[in-house]
Amino acid sequence: MRASIFALFVLVSGMTLLGCAASDEHPKYPVSGTITYDGEPIESGSIVFDPVDGIGPSAMGGIENGVIKAEVSAGEKILRISAVRTLDKKDQYGESITESFIPDKYNGESQIHETVTADGKNELTIELEK
Repeated sequence: MRASIFALFVLVSGMTLLGCAASDEHPKYPVSGTITYDGEPIESGSIVFDPVDGIGPSAMGGIENGVIKAEVSAGEKILRISAVRTLDKKDQYGESITESFIPDKYNGESQIHETVTADGKNELTIELEK
């Protein structure tokens, strides 16, 4: 149940961010790459690209099996990474329990900066550690 709620939250947040960012004034460019946490690919999660200067749209992309895919406007971005994993426990209703495991230093307090360019190959390699 919690995993379903999280997935719905990510979907709605992504649609909201993409809806706000959809304009010819801020064309988007493909961003791809790989992301690991303690040497292991992140199975499923999301990545938000916020403008460092606070001007322009944010964008959200997905993470599946350690692969990042997103469409992002050009400029220097702060990356905010989120992911959950399913524990080997069940709640009182028999549903699998999930936990967010990416530390806040890679999300709310992130200092990961990357520059997305209109004419470059926007290929990221992100290696997160505990």
